[in-house]
Amino acid sequence: MKQQSNSTKPPWHTVRRVELDWLRVLAFGILIFYHVGMLYALNWDYHYKSAYSSQFITNIMLWSNQWRMSLLFLISGVAVSYLLQNMPYWRFFRSRHTKVLLPLLFGMTVVVVPQVYIELDSKGIIDNLGYLEFWLAYLDQSSPLFEQAKTVGDYHLTWNHLWFLMYIFSYSLVLWAAYPILNSIKLRRICFAASLAIPKPMLLIGPIICFYLIGLLLWERFPTTHAFWDDWYNHAKSFTCFLLGFALVRSSRLWNAIREFRWPALILALASYGYIVFAYNGGELGKGEFWRQLNGFLWSANGWLWILSIIAWAQHKLAKSNSVLKYLNGGVYCFYIVHQTAIIVLAYFLAPVHLGPVIEPLAIIFGTALICWAGYEIVARLPILCSLFGAKQKKPGGKSQGQPSSSKLSVLAMPSQTTGLAQKNV
Repeated sequence: MKQQSNSTKPPWHTVRRVELDWLRVLAFGILIFYHVGMLYALNWDYHYKSAYSSQFITNIMLWSNQWRMSLLFLISGVAVSYLLQNMPYWRFFRSRHTKVLLPLLFGMTVVVVPQVYIELDSKGIIDNLGYLEFWLAYLDQSSPLFEQAKTVGDYHLTWNHLWFLMYIFSYSLVLWAAYPILNSIKLRRICFAASLAIPKPMLLIGPIICFYLIGLLLWERFPTTHAFWDDWYNHAKSFTCFLLGFALVRSSRLWNAIREFRWPALILALASYGYIVFAYNGGELGKGEFWRQLNGFLWSANGWLWILSIIAWAQHKLAKSNSVLKYLNGGVYCFYIVHQTAIIVLAYFLAPVHLGPVIEPLAIIFGTALICWAGYEIVARLPILCSLFGAKQKKPGGKSQGQPSSSKLSVLAMPSQTTGLAQKNV
């Protein structure tokens, strides 16, 4: 039987990528554990810290610290690639405002406020101030309470874990503006020829070199802040991942070749993670500039190797959808918006109970999952809240309207980390 020729293969934008739906959901699962872990990671700043800090937890957190956001930016780049190809040009522009900017603004004025209140209360910055009074002061951009906590100009609003939305919104509009050129016949022909000429091993080594150079040029000069305006190292790394996702999915040859690297990438990723733990805890390969640069290269390699390995194994093992995936995919954006506030509120109110270093985090994990699920079930039945939380509205029978297909992924792929009144190394 003859193999299907390139000319008869379906266009890339009609091919279902179920593995990416799975990755979005699994990445969010990691996100809950990661942000719960931030409560306990020793010497890692966060909005609220538990009394039960642990270096062991910090070492576990190092596993996903470098790549989880980069993976989400890459998946979001894939989603934007599909949307720009399948959606009318100006409709895409409008949709980024309603589906990304609106939830961000709502989150900044409502959802993250409990996080800010708990952070300032736990640090003794506010005394005997009720939550409602605090919220009104937070919304009042001239309030003396926030005189020393301005984030942008004369404003003190913060986005905390929702920083990802601002970045995705901006990156999406950059590609939207450039898309008439990117999608021109001449440039498409050039890109197609390049995708056929690029050796497959470049999927393994090319991004590592790119991320190493980004770190070499920008990491020390522009430490990550998540504040958008001065976050040049983070922008360079995140936008590169976004562009990688946008471009790779358009080449069936390169995208499908990722699967071939599942074993080499996994073995190298495990080895690099071992080195990261070794180096983070004071280990050195040697002294001098060569060893310093090799250390930087290995840190860069660790991030990309895990991304490549995870995508490769997802292609290999997660090619089928089911009802659980469809349900979670409908609520994953809502889960993302709610989860960090749930984590911090639960940790704050459970602290006086002294549950211990095992029961407390388990209670927070299960409590957060329950709040996310209940919140989604409520929001999905109220049209006005659906727009604010990014949820898919449910029909009276209980099913979500317009479940997403894998060929039209949501542009949002769950964030993490924080910025704002107090920048966090999350």
